[in-house]
Amino acid sequence: MSTLDQLLRHQAAVRPHATAVVAAEGALTFAELYGRAAALAAGLRALGAAPDARIGVHVEPGLDLVVGVWAVVLSGAAYLPLSPEYPEERIRAMVEDGGAAVVLTQPGLRDRLAGLVPPGTRTVTPAELTGPAGPAEKRDAPAAGAEDLAYVIYTSGSTGRPKGVMIEHRSIVAQMEWMARAHGLGPGETVVQKTPMSFDAAQWEILAPAVGARVAAGPPGVHRDPEALIDTVVRYGATLLQGVPTLLQALVDTERLPSCTSLRRVYSGGEVLSRNLAAALLAELPGAELVNLYGPTECTINASSHTVDRAAAAAGPAAVPIGRPAGDTVFRILDGELCLGGTQVARGYLGRPDLTRERFITTADGERLYRTGDLAAWNDDGTVQFLGRADNQVKLRGYRVELDEIALAVEDHDWVRSAAVLVRDEPRTGFQNLVACVELSPKEAALMDQGRHGAHHRSKESRLQVRAQLSHAGTVPDRELAGRPSLALPGGTPDEATRRAVFARKTYRFYDGPGPVTPDALLAVLTRRPEGVGSRSVASLTAADLGEILRWTGRFESEERLLPKYAYASPGALYATRLHVTARGIAGVDPGTYYYHPLRHRLYLRERLDPAGGPLLRIDLEGRPEVIETVYRSNVREVLEIEAGHLVGLLEEILPARGLDLRSRGEGRGWEIVPYDPDGRHGPEADLYVQPQGAGIEGLAPGQHLLADGRLVPVSPGLVEKKHVIAINQAVYERARFGITAVSRTPETWRAYIDLGRILQRLQLAGDGLGYMSSGYSSRSGEPLPAARRIDDLLTAAGRPTGPSYFFVGGPVSEEQRLGEGMYEDTVHMKGPAELIRDDLARRLPDYMVPNRVVVLDRLPLTANGKVDTKALGELALVHSGLHGRPHVPPRTPTETRLAAIWAKALGYEEESAVSVEDDFFESGGNSLIAVTLIGRVNREFGASLPLQILFDAPTVARLAHRLDRAATAPASRLVRLHAAGSQAPVFCWPGLGGYTMNLRHLAEEIGIDRPFYGIQAHGINRGEEPHPTIREMAAADVAMIRRRQPTGPYTLWGYSFGARVAFESAHLLEAAGEQVEHLFLIAPGSPKVRADGTAGAGGSGGSGGSADSGGSGGVAGVSGTSVASYDDPAFVTILHSVFSGTLETGLPTGDRDAFLAHVAGRFPALDPELIARITAIVEETFDFTYTFKELRDRQVSCPVTVFKARGDDYSFLESTGGWSVRPPTVVDLAADHYSLLRQPDLRELVKKIRYRLGQ
Repeated sequence: MSTLDQLLRHQAAVRPHATAVVAAEGALTFAELYGRAAALAAGLRALGAAPDARIGVHVEPGLDLVVGVWAVVLSGAAYLPLSPEYPEERIRAMVEDGGAAVVLTQPGLRDRLAGLVPPGTRTVTPAELTGPAGPAEKRDAPAAGAEDLAYVIYTSGSTGRPKGVMIEHRSIVAQMEWMARAHGLGPGETVVQKTPMSFDAAQWEILAPAVGARVAAGPPGVHRDPEALIDTVVRYGATLLQGVPTLLQALVDTERLPSCTSLRRVYSGGEVLSRNLAAALLAELPGAELVNLYGPTECTINASSHTVDRAAAAAGPAAVPIGRPAGDTVFRILDGELCLGGTQVARGYLGRPDLTRERFITTADGERLYRTGDLAAWNDDGTVQFLGRADNQVKLRGYRVELDEIALAVEDHDWVRSAAVLVRDEPRTGFQNLVACVELSPKEAALMDQGRHGAHHRSKESRLQVRAQLSHAGTVPDRELAGRPSLALPGGTPDEATRRAVFARKTYRFYDGPGPVTPDALLAVLTRRPEGVGSRSVASLTAADLGEILRWTGRFESEERLLPKYAYASPGALYATRLHVTARGIAGVDPGTYYYHPLRHRLYLRERLDPAGGPLLRIDLEGRPEVIETVYRSNVREVLEIEAGHLVGLLEEILPARGLDLRSRGEGRGWEIVPYDPDGRHGPEADLYVQPQGAGIEGLAPGQHLLADGRLVPVSPGLVEKKHVIAINQAVYERARFGITAVSRTPETWRAYIDLGRILQRLQLAGDGLGYMSSGYSSRSGEPLPAARRIDDLLTAAGRPTGPSYFFVGGPVSEEQRLGEGMYEDTVHMKGPAELIRDDLARRLPDYMVPNRVVVLDRLPLTANGKVDTKALGELALVHSGLHGRPHVPPRTPTETRLAAIWAKALGYEEESAVSVEDDFFESGGNSLIAVTLIGRVNREFGASLPLQILFDAPTVARLAHRLDRAATAPASRLVRLHAAGSQAPVFCWPGLGGYTMNLRHLAEEIGIDRPFYGIQAHGINRGEEPHPTIREMAAADVAMIRRRQPTGPYTLWGYSFGARVAFESAHLLEAAGEQVEHLFLIAPGSPKVRADGTAGAGGSGGSGGSADSGGSGGVAGVSGTSVASYDDPAFVTILHSVFSGTLETGLPTGDRDAFLAHVAGRFPALDPELIARITAIVEETFDFTYTFKELRDRQVSCPVTVFKARGDDYSFLESTGGWSVRPPTVVDLAADHYSLLRQPDLRELVKKIRYRLGQ
């Protein structure tokens, strides 16, 4: 039999009552299929069907599709498959190019089709064709010959113009008979028809009745829905299933493939079948055979096959061979290109004789071959190995590389589900870059927020999480604190023991300590509880005690870290929990409820409390979901509760040593600090399970061991495995020596996740030489991390109760790790899956094969037949985002040149010339650790004091150079000469808040010390200037200006009020640069006391008005003060007004900036309104500038310091801590107040005492 119609007629005769096709709408026997198709065929012949004529079939999957195709076959014409899934333009092009005079369709598709077919093309439905059939002998007569067309099918056309491939009856008959002989396609088998009909692989599914097999038609779109496809296999008991590797991988990922017990053979085709996927498929289907099929459309579906050897599947080449030729097909490998010959080779391309001549060749021996464009080679066993596409081979970095080979190597990574590799030109240089696009396997590379994760979970390029961590979004915004009474707590500078304990409490990701861990050592840690030291009443506590306790919950800093450090853990290090304190009966603290600001070590009053009643100290924790939601989308509440548990656990650890303890008041009612009572302690109610990692716990067998009665009791042999841990934590899992799971057993559901956080916090503070990293938790909302799902399964199988759980890994850590204040442990999390995959590839592949960039996508775009759509992939913005869209810009200034050298060294560039001044630091491979090195070198090289965080505002060489130049090249007019005469070195003096020097002129005129006197005006006073954002940048710019006026020391530096801070910082910078400071005079460095209503406190001046900038030190001290610039705050307005008036006044306009400016302009008409606005802007920028205790400790000066303290001023920034000066400062008390000391008659006192200090 040489035609399809003969094959079907034979099957209908020998098995008329066997089922030929089954679908949701019913089933047809072979006789019914033949009968219906023959009836339609008669109608088609009446419309002109004849050999080689094309008739389109535009039908949804189901019985109508199979009947319609066979109807065209029986009519003698060639069918033209027009999948309803195709875009309309594609269908229109195929109908026109295919020359279809008739298209068979369904009523529901007819209206759409009518607008697509050209004039003269007729659309008909089966109902319109069904009529009285002609004589049986006429109906059954052969309508086509072996060399007539059976169908015309268009290539996928993902690139270039689609081509109609003409397949003759003899070719498709050879294919179907080979499939029956070689691969079991025949009676008793059921094949799923799921491929869209316009793809050549769909043809053997649809035509399977020709060799006696049953077709089970899946619903529309089933080829894109792995779950629905498995349902179809199970529903119909399908025995044969084919799919592209992308789909087969998706079936594996459902974890439901083992339920398809009816499957006897799975066919893979259309793409390279990787060794890993082959092994996974065979493992999931132990009773099935796996066949790798190969063949271009031009050789009638499948030209070769290879049955995978189950025993050798995991050890073979990275790509499964394409096997041996089908039937009488012949393989010729000519100059590396695979050429095919034999019966299955197509007639050619419809209407494309030129292209047919190019691709279908005749050899000198008269053999007709099709040039596939595929590269191939013979294996030693006689099979053929596909090596890639000839047009997918590029010369890169001096090597000829095959992109498919690289993609296969990428897919060999455990985390990668599928991959494609592209070559993209670097716009700047024209060089070619390899870009690997990957889709992660959710089974092997779980992500946070799996299924709805943001891009920052796939790659760390955006630095979104670091930016969130640096934003301190969990703290109450300054605008909400403006005007609130506040209390600066004592104890802001922690002692060394506290600091060591805080920095030792870190998330450990390396386990460099000696091991293994002994069971006894681990049991001691798990059962340890903090010991109390006596019992102390709350009534005995003071503000100092409260400050010492709360300081543990605040921020700690180190110059070795970009991120701040805390004594308690926060998932994602976002610190989204606010701590509120309700205090009554605490000496030095007015009764009330306060917000504790962890960055300022300050209490802000929220609500006053009736002083009546007993002593009370209560802690309330407020979680802020919006902070977590900047990074995570799932399990936000759980994360907040775990963080609250860590904070509670911290307090439970530190309070007993102070004779105190923490007791829950119940859901939503906070935690009360109470006298320590060892009998009244209630720890978290939870089961603890320990699992050794390898031989990490001496003598402990693998599995889960329950902590019970001081022993570790085995309950399950199963483990939480590496794949159950979030992808970026898997390397840590491999380094860890053990894992611990805490499973909450509390009946109070509100505290379940809080208890889990308490447990890990207790272990982290144990100080026992072990370190931990959290690695997964459960979920109330049905989105647990894989580790939690795994522990649930293990405990359920063991008959143990489950519940909310928290999994963490651990191991021994070294003393060096514990003492470290840097970010060594954080290096792992500076890279996401994309960066880690690239690092792994760099270790495994030759340099020339390593992708320049790995892009992780949620899904690789697919063509309609399920293959990776490389054209669509290349158009994705993500693929291009890592390439430099801007030209290379070499350094243009001396500053840029110096910076480029530092930049190149820090980032590991081979050549400084590779640096473009517009390159982004983080996009160029920078991370938090490199930032510390880079900024440290910049500060040393330039004598600057840039903060680490500047790289987020100025991440390029150009912008960083601009910041440095702005600091160094301030206009000369900022150095205001207030007294010219003098033979000795000049005095450089900084004015008070607002930075305007005119109020220093009387001091300059009266001092009489034979020195020129320069007032240093703030940057921002002159038009076009912007205030510097930090004291360090202010001082760096001023020092550069001073050194241009006086290149070498010794220097004499004075500073009044706020200016004292800049003078101190400048002295620090000069000494750091090796210069000598002869005198540092700090005049009234403290703050005038102002009450919350804006009235003067004790010692406040009521003197007459003066010129602009008469005082205000930036931040108003005292319980009743504020340190936030807000026009709603009378205290701020009072200080701001004093800058212009030189006195503290009441009754000033509040609430509106414009009204304030208008008031000042009216009050002081001699001042230019624009100048008033610029001075005001400087005050707004600098008002809350303060030194942290850490900053002061790191700024020790060796020069002699004299502090001239004004009457009534609060403590200055220098008096809050010690250690900032090598020698004790000399303190000179003045009778004059903060404002009057610069005006006569009080100025005389200041002049006299300054001259005395100068020995005059």
